[in-house]
Amino acid sequence: MSSNYSVYSLAYIEEDVSTYNCYLNEAEWGRITKMNPTVRLFARIKNRDKEWYVAVGEPIKTYTFDDNTLFVPNWMLEQLSVYGEGDSLEVHWIPADFFENSTHICLKPVNFNYESSTIEEELSVELTKLGILQNGSRIHISMPSLDNYVIVYDVVYLEPANIVLCQGDSVTLEFIKDLEPPVERLPTPYPEVPEVVPSAPPVEKYNPWRSKDFKPPFS
Repeated sequence: MSSNYSVYSLAYIEEDVSTYNCYLNEAEWGRITKMNPTVRLFARIKNRDKEWYVAVGEPIKTYTFDDNTLFVPNWMLEQLSVYGEGDSLEVHWIPADFFENSTHICLKPVNFNYESSTIEEELSVELTKLGILQNGSRIHISMPSLDNYVIVYDVVYLEPANIVLCQGDSVTLEFIKDLEPPVERLPTPYPEVPEVVPSAPPVEKYNPWRSKDFKPPFS
């Protein structure tokens, strides 16, 4: 089932919530989870040719807002090229068992220079919380052991599909780094062009062999 929702940034909610989920009010949350009460639910949010999959979090009970309002983390809105100021977007609700379980995940850290394998176990837990990975996307992962430092990863390659569910025991994580940057060389300076000083026009000299200068001898 799908319908249009007014999509807002999580910045509008002054509440400590996960930046891996989207959020609804209690009435709307109850309506969409009623059909799949025992399965984790995801929202597929579409903006023209862009789409993003995000897990549905617990309902927001401390604020009153319309049933067709959806709150989404800022970094996910960037993937959809929207600001989250009430944009009307199509949302489709999909149960977790619709997706294939991931078997291989290849990530490239964007802002993390340390060995990613040292946090692999914790990263696996965080990816499971995130739920869905999309090939070619950029994800923001908050690491508790690093004082909730947010590591940004590019999703380079996934198996067995371009969109997978992050769960299961047979998942392998792979990390790639950028190639060593080339050594910068200073540009070779161009030689100085000497200042050209105009010279005086040449003084025309008498040439007996030129017809205009020829003068017959006088006797």
